[in-house]
Amino acid sequence: MRTAGHMRGCWQRWAGGAALALLILSNAASPVHAAPSLSELESELHDVHLNLVAYTAKANQLQQAENQTQGQLNAVDAQLAATQASISATQASIKATRQRMAATSRRLLATRRSLGRQQGGLDAVLLYTEQYGPLGYLAVLMHVASFGDFVTRASDVIEVASFESLLVHSLNRDANAIHRDLMRLARSQAELARQKASLEQQRAQLASVADQRRQVLATQQGEKQQELKIAASLQAQGQKLWDAIQQIKAELADGQVSQSQLLSIVKSIASVYGIDPLLIMAVIREESGGNTKAVSSAGAKGLMQLMPGTASELGVSDPFNPVQNVHGGIAYLSYLINLFKGNIPFALAAYNAGPNAVKAYGGIPPYPETRNYVKNIMWMYEHGI
Repeated sequence: MRTAGHMRGCWQRWAGGAALALLILSNAASPVHAAPSLSELESELHDVHLNLVAYTAKANQLQQAENQTQGQLNAVDAQLAATQASISATQASIKATRQRMAATSRRLLATRRSLGRQQGGLDAVLLYTEQYGPLGYLAVLMHVASFGDFVTRASDVIEVASFESLLVHSLNRDANAIHRDLMRLARSQAELARQKASLEQQRAQLASVADQRRQVLATQQGEKQQELKIAASLQAQGQKLWDAIQQIKAELADGQVSQSQLLSIVKSIASVYGIDPLLIMAVIREESGGNTKAVSSAGAKGLMQLMPGTASELGVSDPFNPVQNVHGGIAYLSYLINLFKGNIPFALAAYNAGPNAVKAYGGIPPYPETRNYVKNIMWMYEHGI
């Protein structure tokens, strides 16, 4: 290719398409071949990255769910501990109540025995009184020999009898009070027993909930570990793809590009301009033989042998960059095809000898180089080589 006339204005019209072509190239998704292209590896790396983000997010969600379940389990365990403490306190209260009931029962028994003794003494007084009369009873009881002695000791006996009567009354009152205490303690014991039964039931329910929470927690932990394993595998896969991409980029920087990589680049850009990629591949073979560092004696550079002026007009800053070079060459060839109303041989001749030469001769110029150039490219294109 030797010239690039009339291209400055046309390139501005193609700028949007060029940006779109580069975008398509960077995001093109295609299956991995034995020799994957840069765009294919980048697409696969992009997919792996999306999967990695998804699995990492899912693992984080599972971690949050696990933390929530752990918090619920801790709360249930705390309730369970509080319930157990309440049961222990209730059991201690029941034990203390039973001890108080036993002590009260012993007091009541002792009081009733004392009351029985006092009651027995009063019954004896009444019996003697009935048999001998009050004065006769006192005389027998005190064994007095004279009326003077009787008078002396009568007041003492009356005082003792009055004290014993008061004591019997007091003992009866105490016995009734102790009996009421026993009834109250019995009710308290029954209430504590009900509370204990309720707490035991609550403890059983909490233990069941805790077991369920632990099962859920174990399941969540298992799922999280599985997601983390998948994420780690994807990360390793992504690292391998990244290394392969860096290697390909290094090869491209050195001017090396595989057939599959070059075809991928050509397909991505040619689709924007509606040109058959096989035609572009034929042009590249004829122009440079696929050498990204090729330089002609006239100064044309790169895969599609762009002249410096043409490259500048096409916005190609690095003609040795395979993507920029192919994009510029396809854009120029598309312009020539449109210029010659879809006549590919005329466009190829213009690509080699310049559009003015084709116009001057009304077709392919009679230059041997140009005629062989067009003939070779058309033969490769028609035979799919």
